Amino acid sequence: MTAFQQHFQALDTWLKAHTRLWQFDTFAQLDNPWRDHYPALAEYLTSQVEQPIEEAFYDEVGRICPELQLSINERNYENSRLSEKRTLTIDLPSYLSTAIKGRKWAQIQAFVAHTPHANNYLEWCAGKGHLGKLLAFEDHHPVHSLEWQKSLCEAGEQEAKRLKIPQTFTHADVLKGEGQEVLANAHCAVALHACGDLHRELIKQAVAAHTASLCISPCCYHLTQDEYYLPLSQTAQQSALTLRQADLKLAVKEVATAGAREQRLKQLELTYRLGFDAWQRTARQQDDYLPVPSIQKNRLNQGFQTFCQWAAEQKGLTDLTSKTAFENFEAIGQSRYQQIQKLEAISQLFRPALEHWLVLDRAMYLEEHGYHVEIGKFCEKSLTPRNWMIRATRT
Repeated sequence: MTAFQQHFQALDTWLKAHTRLWQFDTFAQLDNPWRDHYPALAEYLTSQVEQPIEEAFYDEVGRICPELQLSINERNYENSRLSEKRTLTIDLPSYLSTAIKGRKWAQIQAFVAHTPHANNYLEWCAGKGHLGKLLAFEDHHPVHSLEWQKSLCEAGEQEAKRLKIPQTFTHADVLKGEGQEVLANAHCAVALHACGDLHRELIKQAVAAHTASLCISPCCYHLTQDEYYLPLSQTAQQSALTLRQADLKLAVKEVATAGAREQRLKQLELTYRLGFDAWQRTARQQDDYLPVPSIQKNRLNQGFQTFCQWAAEQKGLTDLTSKTAFENFEAIGQSRYQQIQKLEAISQLFRPALEHWLVLDRAMYLEEHGYHVEIGKFCEKSLTPRNWMIRATRT
């Protein structure tokens, strides 16, 4: 059994044992979905009235459920680092990063620093080819960038000509297999934050094309056409876990640092949506969740009742508004918001393990097909929370 398989099975066992704490639909149920199975933990959450979710909160969770705290501490997700493979040019010229946001440019530099030298590169789902641009500039070796949006290909071509670097673009739909031929001629395929099916296809097509090496940073596992997750590796295919798109979304769902105004609007919108949900269950006399479309954030300032009128119109429920008043349901929405915040704080304990599970599935698949594989973090989490890299070389 390989080290990846051992790590995977440990994670798989732990995730499966506690599915009730993380595998549920937040908005679907009015009550705590795992109250009967974790009564002490449920009682603790109930006692925490509008308390901030901080380190002390998780310390108490670990005291109540020691199996959670121990398991979390034993898995050093954040300490898995890749060794440096190259030193980038000091003081890169500023014209190289024109029109690239600072954080994105820093991510690209960190990714390239962990990409081994190659005779040529294939940049998968390239956009304007910013990653390939730095590789071409650093190595002076050909970079072939694939992108399905023609306008981005054209913009990338113009930039490559301006910089006089060996980077070419091909307009291609990789989900239709249009990257297969290019992969067969590539020495190293790279993809920084290719979403869902896009990076899955890269892995599968690269294996089929016998591509010499790959450097991939996966992202957005839930962006897939499949209703349920289809494991890649033979080991993951033996797992008893059944993952929905909602579960895959948890793997990349983190509490982001946002401005005070953005946080206030998010809280207000969730409160309004939960209040409306409580109203529609009463008005329709049906105890099930009714999704409501997106709304322009500036309309939230018009108040709860205006939001409910709008939502009722969107769902064809205006005939019920005269029978059941909205007023009493805003307080219910506020209460449910506080409850959901605490439930999601518990489910967040499993987010790193779930993401690691998914990364290991990809790594094991590549191992099964004759690659030497390394996984680790290519940058700090503060730069991007999606900082896992899979680095594989065909043996």
